[in-house]
Amino acid sequence: MFAATATEPLDAAARRLERLHPSFGFVTSAGGDGWTTLADAAAGPGVVAAWLDRLDDDAGGHRNVAASYLVLRLTGRITTALLASYLVDGRSLPLEPSTTHVHVDGAQFDRLALTGGDVDDDVSAAEVARRLHTLLAPVIETAAGLAPYGVRTMWSSVADRLGGPAVLAANAAGLDPDETWRRTHAVVDELVALGAPVRRRPRLLRVPWSGGVAAGSVKGTCCLKYVVDDLRPRDARQQPAAFCGGCPYVDDEVRVARRRAALERRPS
Repeated sequence: MFAATATEPLDAAARRLERLHPSFGFVTSAGGDGWTTLADAAAGPGVVAAWLDRLDDDAGGHRNVAASYLVLRLTGRITTALLASYLVDGRSLPLEPSTTHVHVDGAQFDRLALTGGDVDDDVSAAEVARRLHTLLAPVIETAAGLAPYGVRTMWSSVADRLGGPAVLAANAAGLDPDETWRRTHAVVDELVALGAPVRRRPRLLRVPWSGGVAAGSVKGTCCLKYVVDDLRPRDARQQPAAFCGGCPYVDDEVRVARRRAALERRPS
């Protein structure tokens, strides 16, 4: 856990989280082109439609895959820092629509900017969920009207996308994986209480290697990448490398072996 005062300026929080892991960081200004607030994304279909258009090439022209990528990438960008702060030291980040900005570079949401508010102690799972729901619900509803991809599936993808930063926080900060996973599932429970129709959830994976046991996550919902590559779910058995590392169609034995090999290749 970090030692921190009751109220912390945003720039100090950004530096503190980035020292723990680069993906946990954010910036506190949004100058220049390419930035959009989540309030603008919620104001009408224009912003979400433009995001889907940007993702079309990556999705091989499949609009449902573009919607899948949109939800996963946007969720990852706006929630990773929030979840890390909550899990590592029980502190909040002030993600509100008018002050939460995402930067788009090509088909990627590559930066997060938080431009107002302070970091406070004692945030609850319910408050983390409220902030996520406020930011994501309008985007998901709009995307569902623009692509053949259901609201239930998108919210399940949101739950999946919380698994990554959960295990990353556990591994980077030396947290107990089971407790970290329990707290992450509590956020998903609160999302459901707010009306998010999550059907499937990620699950915790344990990967033994020479340095101990690392935590990993397995998604409950496929991102549809296999559609772009003209594959079928059953092809995961013969071609697991063509599927995502956390894909629910890949066998755990293959997944653990792949992750263990990556860990063993790390420089000591």
